[in-house]
Amino acid sequence: MKKTPPRPTPSGYSLLELMVSLGIILLMGSVALPNIIGFRQEAALLGAAQGFKAEFMRARSVATMKNTQTAIRFETDAAGRTLYSTYIDGNFNGVLTADIATGIDTRIAGPFRLDAGQAGVDVGVLPGAPSPEGGLLGSEPIRFGNARMVSFSPLGTGTPGTFYLRTRSSMAGVRVTGGSARVRIMILRGKRWVDRQG
Repeated sequence: MKKTPPRPTPSGYSLLELMVSLGIILLMGSVALPNIIGFRQEAALLGAAQGFKAEFMRARSVATMKNTQTAIRFETDAAGRTLYSTYIDGNFNGVLTADIATGIDTRIAGPFRLDAGQAGVDVGVLPGAPSPEGGLLGSEPIRFGNARMVSFSPLGTGTPGTFYLRTRSSMAGVRVTGGSARVRIMILRGKRWVDRQG
């Protein structure tokens, strides 16, 4: 008796199996996508904040090493972007706007973009954002007094203040504490500010 060869078993997937698999993948992607976008926005905010923090530490260290005053000044260019530059005191009366204009206090670094060129990051405040101290934050993103400068003394102390960066749905605050002139980076998550190490 002649043996018949075994029939090959069908391989592959049915259309129903493919549709179910595709549905599961799409469902998982729709759940993960907002988290991925939020993570990317927070990373961009932190990148911009850390760029400022590095220049801040440099300006503070120049003030202590050279036994003089330095300042980081927030400026606006012709395109409306917020920049910052570091200046050094040229006549031992502190870094002043008038002395910068006449060239007595000279620029030693910058100008740098405050958003550090991070895509989608602006200097600003989200509408209705809460203040870290409670209440609403308001619309002014740079809060370092009328001169819009962070000054450093030869002792390493600095002017306190905060500036805010935002994306479409996230915000970061970069806060300079008075006295010790430390920099804190805060991220707004929902309605709560969370400290982040920069």
